[in-house]
Amino acid sequence: MQPFAWFVDAGYLFAAGGELCAETRKREEMDVDYASLTRALATWGSQWADAWGSIDRVPYLRTYWYDGGIDGQPSQEHLAVARLPGVKLRLGRLVKGRQKGVDSLIVRDLMRLSQNHAISTAYLLGGDEDLRQGMVEAQDMGVRVVLVGIAPFGEQNQAGTLIREADDVIILSREDLAPAFRRREPARG
Repeated sequence: MQPFAWFVDAGYLFAAGGELCAETRKREEMDVDYASLTRALATWGSQWADAWGSIDRVPYLRTYWYDGGIDGQPSQEHLAVARLPGVKLRLGRLVKGRQKGVDSLIVRDLMRLSQNHAISTAYLLGGDEDLRQGMVEAQDMGVRVVLVGIAPFGEQNQAGTLIREADDVIILSREDLAPAFRRREPARG
């Protein structure tokens, strides 16, 4: 049986997860426990695959973590994420505080792994319409693409076209994410 993989748009995760759990969309105002979060993703992927009636335990390939870096260079936080077991960091650029090139990296990896029959299921944690064509291409190659969102569900934080194209949609709640997100205390002094 082919493994599953996670495709995490960190910009989406920070915006939606931070708002839900830390009441902020600003990264500098939150702390994220990346190790517990990536372990939880791997665990959830296995549990969900079992729930769909897989005869064998579906193996976990890895988590692809997509983010923007200034001039495409990793920050200390990025390097910490990259050192986690089972995580592959992919960096686009950060331009005026916005990610650039991240969606194309996600689509590229999703299509390449699908073409090479390296995965059976892709868990896509993101919300941009730009991801839809990669999702469709992967599905055309026989990969199940599960869109994973962050509450509240709906077009508030995910493109409707992406939701409609997905093989399944799973929404992470505050309870799911709260162990990994904390609002950072303001510096004193």
